[in-house]
Amino acid sequence: MELLGRSRELGALRQALDSRTPSLALVSGVRGGGKSALVRRVVQDYPHLLHVCAPLPEPAQRGRLAARLGGAPIPKDTGWPELFGALLHRAAGTERPFVLVLDDVHRLVESRARFIGPLIDVLGKAAGGEVPLHVVLVGPRELSGKLEEAVEAMPDTAPEFVEVHVPPLRFRAAAPFLPGRRPDDRLRAYGVFGGIPAVLQQLDPDVGVGTNVRRLLLSPDAPLADTGGVWLERDLQAPARYYAILSTLSRGEADWRTIHEGVPDLTRSGQVAPYLNKLVGLGLIETRRSVDASPSGRARRYAITDPFFAFWFRFILPHRLGAVGDPWSAGGDPPSSESAEGDDYARGIRPQIDTHMESILPMVCRQHMSRDALATLGAVGREGGSLWGPDYDLPVAGILTNGAAYFGACDWLSGRRGARPPLRRIEEGMRTSRYGFGRQHRLRLVFTGRPPPVELVREVARDPDARLIDAEALMG
Repeated sequence: MELLGRSRELGALRQALDSRTPSLALVSGVRGGGKSALVRRVVQDYPHLLHVCAPLPEPAQRGRLAARLGGAPIPKDTGWPELFGALLHRAAGTERPFVLVLDDVHRLVESRARFIGPLIDVLGKAAGGEVPLHVVLVGPRELSGKLEEAVEAMPDTAPEFVEVHVPPLRFRAAAPFLPGRRPDDRLRAYGVFGGIPAVLQQLDPDVGVGTNVRRLLLSPDAPLADTGGVWLERDLQAPARYYAILSTLSRGEADWRTIHEGVPDLTRSGQVAPYLNKLVGLGLIETRRSVDASPSGRARRYAITDPFFAFWFRFILPHRLGAVGDPWSAGGDPPSSESAEGDDYARGIRPQIDTHMESILPMVCRQHMSRDALATLGAVGREGGSLWGPDYDLPVAGILTNGAAYFGACDWLSGRRGARPPLRRIEEGMRTSRYGFGRQHRLRLVFTGRPPPVELVREVARDPDARLIDAEALMG
């Protein structure tokens, strides 16, 4: 399962390791996303040493790696330059590219090990001596900037730096493991359980979403009940403000001001920045800009990267805490610990699933446009994202590889009372933003989760530049 839908990531890593030019690769992603499984699958085709960093002090880290390198005895107090020098000697004796994998490399960082400089130096020597040595680090994305900066500071013999990010599986790749007979049922399941393989492996596809939620999240010994908090606290020493930020974002993407309001003990909005940067580095949230904004623009939004985390922080965390005023009771009473899990689901979650899905569907639609739109539109997105400004807000917009501009509205429940028709919203956004103006083709895309009303189907059919993309098309 971990490798399903990973062809792009597998290909990027293989391309780097096939080269005889030394490289440093960082494989990043959220916990449980399959980073280690992907690396193990690729390096089995090369001479390699796979080393998992342990949660030990820095001298013990060096000692363990020295023991793994083998060959001539290496004193346990050997420094990083000498250790990586021994690695270079070992790689020089192989005809094919040799690969060192340092998995859980964040433990080296936590031990304050000064390994990056010596590692880059040895890779530079490998490049100068034409030794095909590659090093793959498996760890958080926040390392990327430090590694890239160190490589750029090298002279002409610097190794290549490659970053392979392993995101949660998109809906189409995760769909075979999700419960539900109809495409919209599976899309709803994706909105709850997301695309992290470690979560998907727990699902029973033969029962519905509600039963899976009760068994995996609500029962006293549920295997996923504390997953969101456990994964967060493994990487953070003081997680309280991170909990507040993720709880705010669990209801949908938000701007800086909204996030700051969700962390009341921070007196200035600028104090939020380090916490957001840390969550981005861990792969838990992403930074988003409007597709018509300049790269230096400050208008940003932040969003949780996987639906499971959004669901956990929105529903399961309040349930676990028994918080007063949580969504479980309109009267504000905490849920009883003696209540049946089925009743908890019926009272606290099921009535709000549709609202939750309204915040999740745009993410799924953007996934579709970037990777899977070839079947529905004959081309995928060359650039894409959302389009927003003072007077317009379209959750999906971009340019296809065939040059056509596209604009999309996303409605989990089409035809809601009081909601403006999606084609009208799209037209207003196109006219106000001027994005894609002058292009010959400007497609209007109406994304729906549940089966759309007949009136909407007919309206889209009358417009030659409009397309209706439902859950079946999203699933493929």
